[in-house]
Amino acid sequence: MTIPKIRASERVAFQRCQAAWWWHHREGLVRKATPTDALWFGTGVHLALALWYCGPGKKRGPEPVETWDNYAKEMELAFVRTDDGFDDEAVAKYVDARELGIAMLEGYRALYGKDEDWLVVSPERQFKLSIPWPANAFNFWDAASVDPSLVMAELVGTYDLVLQSARTGRYWLGEHKTAKAIMTRHLAMDNQAGTYWATATTELQREGLLPDGEFLAGIIYNFLRKGMPDERPKDAEGYGTNKPLKAHYVAALEEFIPGGSDGKPWDKHSLTFLETAAKFGGVFVLGERSKVQPKPLFERHEVHRTRPERRSQLLRVQQDALQMELLRDGLLTPTKSATRECSWCQFYDMCELQERGGDWESLRDMAYRIEDPYAYHRKSTDE
Repeated sequence: MTIPKIRASERVAFQRCQAAWWWHHREGLVRKATPTDALWFGTGVHLALALWYCGPGKKRGPEPVETWDNYAKEMELAFVRTDDGFDDEAVAKYVDARELGIAMLEGYRALYGKDEDWLVVSPERQFKLSIPWPANAFNFWDAASVDPSLVMAELVGTYDLVLQSARTGRYWLGEHKTAKAIMTRHLAMDNQAGTYWATATTELQREGLLPDGEFLAGIIYNFLRKGMPDERPKDAEGYGTNKPLKAHYVAALEEFIPGGSDGKPWDKHSLTFLETAAKFGGVFVLGERSKVQPKPLFERHEVHRTRPERRSQLLRVQQDALQMELLRDGLLTPTKSATRECSWCQFYDMCELQERGGDWESLRDMAYRIEDPYAYHRKSTDE
C-alpha cells in the first residue's frame, strides 16, 4: 500500500479551495503559461539565505549577494512586482529581478551584519512525520478497509532554519519570507509555519540537535520586502529627508565658515552659489525630515508558541489528512471556495468554464501539463 504524502504548504492550499488542491496536488496539473518570476525570485532568496546560515553556531557561508547573482544568471530577463513602500494604494511597479535581489540582500547584510545572536542549530533541512489514523476513521470506513497499525499519511516539508539566541539561550524556528508587503497580524494562526514548529521539536531531539527538556519557543519570521531602497539622503536616525532649501544651506555653511563669503553673509548669496560652495567645501546639507517615510524593507517578527498549541496543530494536521483521504476514496467531492483570490488562481479559467457547463476538460488537456508535486520529497526519501 502506497502511503500518501502531504506537504506542509499543501494544507494551506487545501484549506483555501479543495477543488484547486485536487487539480494540483492530486492530478498534478500545472498551467503551461503560469508566470514563474515571483516563485523563481523567492526560491533564489531562500537559497541565498540557506547557504548563508550554514552553521554550526556563528559560522556563515558564501555572501548572499554572490549566491543570488549566480542563481539569477539562469534567467535572461525577469521582472518582479514591487511597490515603493509609501502608500497601500500605490500602483505596483515591476523592476529587474536581478537588481532587486542584489539591492535587497545588500540591504539585509548592511542591517543585520553576521547576525551574531543567531547560533545556527540546523540549516535548511527536510522532515517527515507519520500521521496515524484517527479514532473516528471507522465512522467513514469499515474495519476491513482501515488498518490502524499503518499510518494514514506522511507529512513532508522543509524547515528554513533552526537557531538558538546567544543572548537568551532560547531555541527558535526561523522562517524566511519574501513579500510585496509585510503583514504580521495573521501569523499567530499561520498553519504552514505552525506545522513546521509543531513537528520540529520531536525531530530535532531525535537527531540530537535539541537538548532533552528543551523545546522551540516559537517562530521568528524573517521578512524581506520586495522593494528598492529609498535613495533620498538620510538624517542621523536613518530617516529620508526632503531636498534642502536655502535656509538649510545657510545654516550648514555658517557652521563650516562663520561670517559668510566674499564679504557677504551666507543668507545674501543665491541658492546656486550656496549649492556650489557646499559642494566644493565638502559640506553635506540635509533638508527637513520627510513626513512620508517608506515602510520597512526588513522586519523580524517573533510568534511565541505554547505546548498546548503544538497538540492542537498536530490534531488539525490529522483532521486535514483524514478529509484528504475521504476525497481520494471518493467518499466526498472537492468543494470550491469562491473568493477574490480566485482571480489569480492558475485554475480560474478552467474552473469558470466548468461552472458554466463548458468543455473544461479540453481546456485542461490543452493548457496544463502534469507534474509530480511531491517529486522533491520523493527524491530526498530515495536518497
